[in-house]
Amino acid sequence: MRKRLQNLYLPALSNISGGNSISFEAVRLQLLANNRVQIWANANLSNGELVPISLSVTITIERRCRLAFCEPKFEADSVPESRREISQTLSIILVEILDRMVDLDRFDLDGITLRLNQLETQEKLLIFSGYAQIERIPANS
Repeated sequence: MRKRLQNLYLPALSNISGGNSISFEAVRLQLLANNRVQIWANANLSNGELVPISLSVTITIERRCRLAFCEPKFEADSVPESRREISQTLSIILVEILDRMVDLDRFDLDGITLRLNQLETQEKLLIFSGYAQIERIPANS
């Protein structure tokens, strides 16, 4: 996950970064009730400037193979007033990145299909239920 949040060159970020890369660092998650997750991070704007990010999202399962990050809520009270506008923009971009990150169909498991039926947050646990369909055991390379 960390690798996919470093040195990002995205069109949505170019206005903020002046064409430089942006990295999301020091990402912390806290599980909440009702499949919500609190996310804190710092966006490093490549010039050493750090912008704090604080938001919550709902995690759902999409197409039984992908985690979707929905219903983002920017937590403005956790961000200094002078940084709120840029932090809110960066929060939306971070959610878009996370939303595309976990897709079981992208795992290269020859002969194995993984599917998720449901997920649930319980205190400090994120619980998945699902199944693995094994057509053949992958051979060692």
